[in-house]
Amino acid sequence: MICRLQRYAGDYRLRALLDCVLFLQAIKSGFSVLTANVADFDILLQLLPTGRVLFYRRK
Repeated sequence: MICRLQRYAGDYRLRALLDCVLFLQAIKSGFSVLTANVADFDILLQLLPTGRVLFYRRK
């Protein structure tokens, strides 16, 4: 769903898959994900609001 909404192709599809696996593993383990990838993880949070994500900005 992320790949379709963000129109990812090629290597970006694999990166999105890895983000999904990381997010689901964090939910399963009870951890939070720390990331600067707001675009993808915002969509994941909308799909599974039980997850916890901390965003930071790169300078």
